[in-house]
Amino acid sequence: MGPQHPSMHGVLRLIVTLDGEDVIDCEPILGYLHRGMEKIAENRTIIQYLPYVTRWDYLATMFTEAITVNGPEQLGNIQVPKRASYIRVIMLELSRIASHLLWLGPFMADIGAQTPFFYIFRERELIYDLFEAATERVEGVGFVGREEVINWGLSGPMLRASGIQWDLREVDNYECYEELDWEVQWQKEGDSLARYLVRIGEMVESIKIIQQALEGIPGGPYENFEIRCFDREKEPEWNDFEYRFIGKKSSPTFELPKQELYVRVEAPKGELGIFLIGDQNGFPWRWKIRPPGFINLQILPQLVKRMKLADIMTILEREISAGVQQRIGPEYAGPFGILQALADGTKLLFKENLIPSRGDIRLFSIGPSISIISILISYSVIPFGYNFVLSDFKIGVFLWIAISSIAPIGLLMSGYGSNNKYSFLGGLRAAAQSISYEIPLTLCVLSISLRAIR
Repeated sequence: MGPQHPSMHGVLRLIVTLDGEDVIDCEPILGYLHRGMEKIAENRTIIQYLPYVTRWDYLATMFTEAITVNGPEQLGNIQVPKRASYIRVIMLELSRIASHLLWLGPFMADIGAQTPFFYIFRERELIYDLFEAATERVEGVGFVGREEVINWGLSGPMLRASGIQWDLREVDNYECYEELDWEVQWQKEGDSLARYLVRIGEMVESIKIIQQALEGIPGGPYENFEIRCFDREKEPEWNDFEYRFIGKKSSPTFELPKQELYVRVEAPKGELGIFLIGDQNGFPWRWKIRPPGFINLQILPQLVKRMKLADIMTILEREISAGVQQRIGPEYAGPFGILQALADGTKLLFKENLIPSRGDIRLFSIGPSISIISILISYSVIPFGYNFVLSDFKIGVFLWIAISSIAPIGLLMSGYGSNNKYSFLGGLRAAAQSISYEIPLTLCVLSISLRAIR
């Protein structure tokens, strides 16, 4: 399954061993979308690194930004004003609701309930009418026991749906959650239906938290810079604080002390944490990411064994963000990245050659070759004369158009040769996309050519 699967958001590849429709074994293949996010952090200030973290999980970007600022704040012993804490809680809970809603619509579509997908964002009241319909599809699917979730280190709805009342908002009491009235949502059945109910309950609790935070948000400053000005009743000096600024821009950069710290928040998918080590400068010496989806993915091979193939997407529950595969790695291959082409070429030569056992091997192998060769030949068929000058402009243009039109045939041939309906549909789509690009490109070339000939 994958890396481009009709039911998957992002790039995830699963090698699934089947006995008919029953899953015998499953192995997640990681590494797609690799960007080396942890290594990049070591060469950026905290302010410079903030735009990168939203790529960890595009469904819950507020949580990735929150953990990015919470770590340096705690490491540098920086006081956060109460008003800012309330604002953060409001934004975090709004992000939690948005993440759960983006999970709920596609999840219902995956299990056969198509109608809610179009109404879920506008009429949340319809969610409760779907419980009965959802029970027959997800009850008893993807069961995880109480001991298993602890041994595998799972968190979030997967942990609370197995009978464990553990929510970092209550355990760690970060921001101002201890001042608000809310309840930890949990179930004891441990299956997909239990996790469904936990997320539905969490959206209701998030609305309660937001309402209380809006009613009780205090006045005063929302930036640490302002609150220190009021406390000292004098004009601030850049080097006059407990933590020393090393930049004087609108978003000043401060030194991270030579200490280490692990900080975590309760994200929609579970525990999102970072292990941060300072080095007495503006750059972290180590930035280790603990993404919840990456940890929860580890139990997938055990859950899907002896299940039906169609149940894999039900068990995954769209809780795996492709961004979790952005692990530690070099930012550049060689000086200025000049060796990246060599690395990609070497990887292509040694890449695993996947050939479908029931497909036509000849068509499957010839198809991609036709697509690539036609592109390369198009650069060599133009008739050049002495001193590298076009000897016949008309023939050159039409030869280029004719050869480039062969590429869609190769795409269709490879999709048909795989003997797989998904691959064939992908080949049709790729061929249609190629043709849709070639027609306007050809018209542009012809218009320029006719103008030049005239």
